[in-house]
Amino acid sequence: MSEIDKWSKDKARKFHEQNRTKIFCALDSKTNFLCGFYSLSFSNEEAGKLTDRYRDIYNTSGVPLVYIGYLAVNEVCQGKGLGKFLLLDALRRTHWISQHIAFYGVALRSLNERTTKLYEKFGFGRKDDEPVPLMILPIWTINDLFK
Repeated sequence: MSEIDKWSKDKARKFHEQNRTKIFCALDSKTNFLCGFYSLSFSNEEAGKLTDRYRDIYNTSGVPLVYIGYLAVNEVCQGKGLGKFLLLDALRRTHWISQHIAFYGVALRSLNERTTKLYEKFGFGRKDDEPVPLMILPIWTINDLFK
C-alpha cells in the first residue's frame, strides 16, 4: 500500500469528518483509484513571517491563512500535471473563500526542493529557512490569477 493510500485510509476521512481539514480528491473515473488529493484548513502564523507592510497590521493578532496541509499525487500518476491541477484547484477554492472571508493568503510547507520550485513558480515565497519551509502566497496574487 502506498503512503498516499495509507494516509487517505487512516487519517483523511477522520480529519475531514472531525472538521479539522477538508479533503479534495482526484479519482480515476473508471476505477475509483485515488490519483491525488489536497487538504484545506485555516491557520494562523506569527506576523514576523511576513516581509511586507502587512507585518505591522497583523502584529498583535497573527496572520490568518488558508493552509494547504497536504497535496499529494500517487506515484503512478506523477509527471502528468496532476499536482499542478490540484494546486490550481486549491487556489481557485481559496479565491472563492476570499470573496466571503478576510485573510492574508495561502500557506503550505514544501517537502523538497522540487516542490519548492513548483510553488515559487506560482508566486509562493519562502518565509523561513526550515528544512520544510513555510511558503505563503498573498491573496491578491491569487485573486489576480482568477480575475
